This record gives sequence, C-alpha cells and structure tokens, in this order.
Amino acid sequence: MTSATVRVYNNERTTGRPKAGGMWLRGLCQDCNNLAGKNYDTAYGDFAARLTNYFGARTHLLLPAPEPAPPVSVAPGRVARSVLIGMFATTPHLRKMFPGLAHDLQARRPHITMPDGATLRMALYPSRSTRLASMSYGMRVIAHRQHYNVFSEIYFRPLAWTLSPNDDRLDGAGLGESVLSAWPVVDQWLQYGDDVTALDLRDVCRRGIPTVGHPLREGRGEWMEAFQNDTAAFLEGKIPA
Repeated sequence: MTSATVRVYNNERTTGRPKAGGMWLRGLCQDCNNLAGKNYDTAYGDFAARLTNYFGARTHLLLPAPEPAPPVSVAPGRVARSVLIGMFATTPHLRKMFPGLAHDLQARRPHITMPDGATLRMALYPSRSTRLASMSYGMRVIAHRQHYNVFSEIYFRPLAWTLSPNDDRLDGAGLGESVLSAWPVVDQWLQYGDDVTALDLRDVCRRGIPTVGHPLREGRGEWMEAFQNDTAAFLEGKIPA
C-alpha cells in the first residue's frame, strides 16, 4: 500500500511527502512520535519478524502447532507500549478518556497499570488485508448473536490488537458473546519495563492465542456496524504478496 503523511497547518489539511509501503499516520506531536520510534517500534518489529519466521518454518518443516503460544522471544513492555502509542495516534479521544495512561506512556514509567474500563488484547492475524481504526461497534444479527466493541484496533500481519472496554455486562444484555472473549488479555505486559528485552512468549501469554480475521469483514451482511463518534478514523489496505 502506498500512502502519504498528513499535515494540518493553519487548520488546513494537506498531503505530505508520499511513503511507499506500510501504513503511515502521524497523529501525535513530534516528541510522542519519536518516543515510539526511538524506544519501542524496533522491539515490535523484531517480535513480528520472529512470529513470521516461526510460522514460515512451521509450514515447511511440519513443526507441531504452538501450544499455548509460539516459542518466540518478546520484549513485552516495549511491544505493548509501541501498540498503545500507535492507538493514541489513530484515536485522539483516548487522550481524554485515559489521561493517566497517556501521561504514564509519555513519562516512560517502568510499570504501568491499565486504567479501569479498558483492556488490551492480542491475536494472530495471517491475512494480507490491513486495518487501523478508532472507535467502532458491531452487532451480529444473523446466524448467531455476537458483538464487537473497540476503542481502537490494529490488524496488520502477523498480529491483531484491540483496545476494548473490559465491562462484561454487554454479554448479558441480549447481544450475545463478545468476539474478543477468545482473545488473550495482555494488560500485564505493561508491568514490564524497558529493561526487559527478551522473554518467552509462552511465559507471558499462557492462554492460547487464536488465529483471527476481522469479524466485520468475514461475515459481511451479518453485522450491523456503528461508529461511536463523528471523527472516527479508518485506514484499510493490503500488504503486497
């Protein structure tokens, strides 16, 4: 996918220099954008590369299925911080909803507690289709009842991430089960500081990691989708073969 940086100057939106490859979005000030780029994004890239290499080798060497998670190393605190800073870029409302989390990320606190009302989840995502989006809600009304409720989401091979409400009351409100109930919660990764650079994924994610597609794209015609505010951002594309 080819996209461009977006620049807002004197309340006018313009397109910056084109970037080839990946999804680019600058929704943060320079300091916060550099915070992720200089300290956390490399750790995320390394983690994603290890997962890609593992599943590539498994396909060719017929390795057993990963139980409960692939045996690769991860810097859990750095990876979770990279994901969350990116979500603050795509979903500016998070800064007002969770100011304490924004401050802790900016201050590079070594141990961060996820605020009440939000939870970070992760899944494996092999599709070449990509989607970065802010607040949205979907309810499955055909086949069986399910709902999908997120503050922010990242679907970018080989991983999918959601920041979602951790209030389970919707499950008992006649809306069916949350699609995300099968995804492991990784809130505790924020308790690891920058000094933790390599842990076995099986030790920090003891619950099995499902392989998923985007629910609202898999069951087209079965879902009713609603946007939770008038400034929702949706970026979609496809990774070249």
